[in-house]
Amino acid sequence: MSSQSRLLDLPPELRGQIYDAVVALPLDCQIAGQTQRREQQTDPATAADTDRLSIPWLDLMLVCKLIAKELHHHVHRDASGNTTYELEVDNLMSSRGRDIAKKVTWRQIPCPPCRVRTLQAELVFISGTQFWGNGGPNPILSQLYQVLNSLIHRGPLLARQSPLGSNIHLDTLILHLRVVKPDPEKQPPHWPSPNEPVEKSKKRLRNGLEGYISMIVNRGVLFGAVDRIVCRSADDGDGDATKWDVHRKTIGDMGEWNRYQFNWGVPGSSSLEASGVLPEAVPKVEPSQSDAPDED
Repeated sequence: MSSQSRLLDLPPELRGQIYDAVVALPLDCQIAGQTQRREQQTDPATAADTDRLSIPWLDLMLVCKLIAKELHHHVHRDASGNTTYELEVDNLMSSRGRDIAKKVTWRQIPCPPCRVRTLQAELVFISGTQFWGNGGPNPILSQLYQVLNSLIHRGPLLARQSPLGSNIHLDTLILHLRVVKPDPEKQPPHWPSPNEPVEKSKKRLRNGLEGYISMIVNRGVLFGAVDRIVCRSADDGDGDATKWDVHRKTIGDMGEWNRYQFNWGVPGSSSLEASGVLPEAVPKVEPSQSDAPDED
């Protein structure tokens, strides 16, 4: 029996079509959305659970060296249009709607990190979710921020300890907001707004999310990592989108922002350094309740 894969017996054009199909396969892969706490890093079961990311085209590269070489060229070629990552983040099991789930779900990873140009993130929130509290932003906002931060600096394995050799640079970040009615059997007790209609929640959360994005863009930390942000409701089509272009800004002292877990960069890597945009010693600006957009 020949040890060579029968795939290599097909004409190159047909192999290319097969590679296209494999690259386009959807994913349903849950991974940790943040780095592990120090005490978790020594737990083999936890580490194994967070380190798995099964991508079909990467698995196919393990068949043989020739297929690996062809696929490497295929996903790196300039003509490839497969440069959009798709990710889903939710808070369906959150207590009081103030946190995102501990794990996020990858739906598409059709290229290596050096080739990705667009991230499309589906944000699925239960009606009644609260972005802001009496003392400032709820953790859900900094957690969303840190998912992006981890992707830029660590790649799709968001919880990995070491940074990428070269940071990801996104041309476009697309955010789709979807609001769903909570499941009465799974809804935690003391949910903040149990009777708020979905449509009212969607409007309030859309306004709150856009105000939060404006605050981050105006802060300047995304310069060099993301060029453009688009936000829309998932069921409203392309016509109802709000857009931001990311420009260089004077960042200022990030001390108070870091206290709210809005620190940017990871140990050993920061897109701020790569872009030449570094925090300067200017008066502190705290992401407090006074900065909160009107969610009503």
